[in-house]
Amino acid sequence: MISGEDMKKSIILLIVLWLFSPIFAFAATNPYPKTQTFNGEESVPCTRVVWQEVYERLGIALPGGWGNAVNWLKNAKNAGYEVGEEPRDNSIAVYSGFYGYGHVAYVLEVFDDYMQIIEGGVVGAEKQERTTSFEIGSGSGIYLTGFIYLDKVPSSSTSSTSSNKTTTTKKDSNSFLKTLEILNISLNFQKDVFTYTLTVPYETEKIKLNVEPEKKTSKVEWKEEYALDIGENTIRIKVTAEDKSSSTYILYITREEEKIAEEIKEEGRFVEEEPKKDNRWLLWIPVPLILLTILGLILKKIRKRK
Repeated sequence: MISGEDMKKSIILLIVLWLFSPIFAFAATNPYPKTQTFNGEESVPCTRVVWQEVYERLGIALPGGWGNAVNWLKNAKNAGYEVGEEPRDNSIAVYSGFYGYGHVAYVLEVFDDYMQIIEGGVVGAEKQERTTSFEIGSGSGIYLTGFIYLDKVPSSSTSSTSSNKTTTTKKDSNSFLKTLEILNISLNFQKDVFTYTLTVPYETEKIKLNVEPEKKTSKVEWKEEYALDIGENTIRIKVTAEDKSSSTYILYITREEEKIAEEIKEEGRFVEEEPKKDNRWLLWIPVPLILLTILGLILKKIRKRK
């Protein structure tokens, strides 16, 4: 039988637990896989590392349905998060490329021309911290496309009233291209790969594009023809979906410099000049005449002596 004193202690304990229940709340579970295998090497996915960093540092549990890193920027914007091209402390850097999967990193601190980031996807390590440029479009193999800001977490906007319900049609968020072709130039286009790097010969002064969005409701900003300067040219094709979310496809096209004669010669296309004729033999024509003249004078003297 429980005594009155024990009952009092139990009631006090229950009250304390109720008052401080937020302290004992269950932690959110990271929705991204613990490991990934790529080219036979195992590593921790960058998406899992970034989700965990955001949760542990800021107490924000990001949605788990953002998919591959390449889709995070668009999906974050659709979810109500602020996005942009300027880096901030405690934001998320989003990259395209990397075989179409993209990449994300947690931005610890931003300096004048570089930023300190934490990222996953590193073979043999759970994560790593390093410094890198924050220039949009920079990188080797992957290209920085923008940032997700975590200053304000969007709240749920679902609400309804029993007396006055309104039905709204959800606008399409598809901002992919269906077709991206360069006339007379091979391009391995994939709709979820947003950056392409290629080199064209000096003779290619301009290119023509054929572009078509996957959804007719999307708006595409592009030109049918682009003039190319010698060196690197950057062409951006922006696709804006019906719900105003957008994706940008970037072409980095390097036009080669004009080849010099030596390079042409190495390719077997160098035409040598015809060798000049040697006319020095003409100098010997007077010699026999001189010899004959001298011989004639000698014979003439011999006849006079006789």
